[in-house]
Amino acid sequence: MDKNLYFIIVLNWNGWSDTKLCLESIVSNSKSDNFRVILVDNGSQSEEIETIEEYCRKTYKVYVSDIKENFLSPNYQLGEDFIVNGGKDKLIFIKNNENLGFAKGNNIAVEFVQNLGGQYVLLLNNDTEIEDDALNKMMEILIGDQTNKVAAVIPQIRYFRNKNIIWNCGGKINALGIRKYYYADADVKNVPQKGTMFVDYGTGCTILMDLHKTDRLSEKFFFGEEDLELALRLKKRGFKTVCLLDAIVYHKVGASRDKFSDKFIGNMVYHYAQRLSNLKDNLNPVYWRITVVAHVLSSIRLLLANKKFSLKIAWNMWKDILDNVNNLEKFTQADFARISRKVY
Repeated sequence: MDKNLYFIIVLNWNGWSDTKLCLESIVSNSKSDNFRVILVDNGSQSEEIETIEEYCRKTYKVYVSDIKENFLSPNYQLGEDFIVNGGKDKLIFIKNNENLGFAKGNNIAVEFVQNLGGQYVLLLNNDTEIEDDALNKMMEILIGDQTNKVAAVIPQIRYFRNKNIIWNCGGKINALGIRKYYYADADVKNVPQKGTMFVDYGTGCTILMDLHKTDRLSEKFFFGEEDLELALRLKKRGFKTVCLLDAIVYHKVGASRDKFSDKFIGNMVYHYAQRLSNLKDNLNPVYWRITVVAHVLSSIRLLLANKKFSLKIAWNMWKDILDNVNNLEKFTQADFARISRKVY
């Protein structure tokens, strides 16, 4: 296997319209083809699976589809056609047949790559589109690292619906584990468009990883937080993450920015429980208690801003948050739905 070959992992869950555009963006906006695409479906409806398979059969010259158990079998052999020559007309389709969450869903493909002896994977959200060879530019930075300290590379990420505004260029994590994004919501005119910068944190939206340094994502979290856990883990180990400002990816941010309402308080509960559980694993006890207070104040500010605050709501919400901090590893999709939909 070519030592510079990398695998692009795209996770789909009932989002084929966006996923299709993402896959087409990879092909049309990549000048080099030293990559292989792995599409992972996380338990979409059967009609969508059929649509995906029909599209892939017609679009890719070399295409293989199977369930995750077969791909992870120690006896599985990937055809030589997938390894040699270019990758634009090749696709591997892994069917998880259930919603395993973001980290575990992606990790199925990561484990498959590791079994093949691959070293580099690029996680790419299905609601992204790339510009001007962005992914290969990121790969050049990672394999060109002479320090042996760079474990991951991220791009400059812009909003898809307003392409002149930055979503983020990674971020910094302070001593309390609180992250601050670089250039968040800045106009592109006010952001350097060339060069690299070291960042503490790179969003899982688009991240290229050297598996020899990063290994897999933490599966403690069903949805969200795995990218911050990875950042904290790499920081502890002395590895670095680089943002390549020349590489541009557009992200269709939207759902997480919807108007706050009663049903979204449940989403806050899950979000804060994940964050505090993560920080409890990575901060000393004193700092962790301080960050709990900081998050309590932050939640109250959000509730007040959206006219949802009462002492009863705040009390019940935080009781649930702290009850769930130590139980996240047992969570399933049903648990996530139950908490997210709870009305306070």
